[in-house]
Amino acid sequence: MGNVTLAYRYRSTALLAVLLIFAWSAARAGTDRAVIKPAPGDPWERGNRVGYAVESALDKHLIHPLAKIYHTLTPGPIGRGVHNILVNLSEPVAFFNDVLQLRLKRAGVAGARFIANSTLGLLGLFDVAARAGMPHQDNEFGVTLGRYGLHPGPYMYLPLLGPTTARDLLGSGVDFVIDPIHWLTYPDRTEVGVARFVVSGLDTRIMTEDQLNALLSGAVDPYATLRSVYLQNKQGEIDGGGVPLNLPSFDDAVPAQPSTAPPSPDAGPRE
Repeated sequence: MGNVTLAYRYRSTALLAVLLIFAWSAARAGTDRAVIKPAPGDPWERGNRVGYAVESALDKHLIHPLAKIYHTLTPGPIGRGVHNILVNLSEPVAFFNDVLQLRLKRAGVAGARFIANSTLGLLGLFDVAARAGMPHQDNEFGVTLGRYGLHPGPYMYLPLLGPTTARDLLGSGVDFVIDPIHWLTYPDRTEVGVARFVVSGLDTRIMTEDQLNALLSGAVDPYATLRSVYLQNKQGEIDGGGVPLNLPSFDDAVPAQPSTAPPSPDAGPRE
């Protein structure tokens, strides 16, 4: 029980730190004499833009260099194996949300994937389910809330967490609670949880690098482009029609499948 408490304290402290950074960013933006007319759904745009700038600086000087080091230390099959394990650990949350959304066929696929990859795939090291025609489909409680009609609320860009909305931020907290991995008892549980959090972030940064570069490199206003595509992406997940644009997933280590021809995850930097 002590490990559970420590895990929650770590998660809460990390989230509180991010929210404090955002609050400071918003306050700092409020002193800016430049008038920014907030876009619909983005009433905190000035603070969000400062948060985006903070995130960009952190990515340039810290996150991206660490991700490159991680990629060097986990070449080829090693990196793909770690990625597969992270995806497998996310299957229970996807399963629960599929059930809550009454997407029972998808829930069956998520459950079958977790069983197959945890056994035949050696705890998820190999994605044998995908080879059998059962690809991973991410799902989360923010999407569940959207399926039941809850509006997204204000858009936010939080350093270290990236783009989100009030609804999706709440959903992330619920996903953490319903993840059965956090309720298991095993040696060094807290340390393993922290390692999973860090490695998942670095893996996501590597796996989505090409997609983000393609999305933002030619954008006149990268912040507005990212906001627009993120919101469209989330609405596409809620509507069940797939991802409308080529946007990587910011919620876990699995890049979203593009709706047009360019590169699939199998052609990404891990190859």
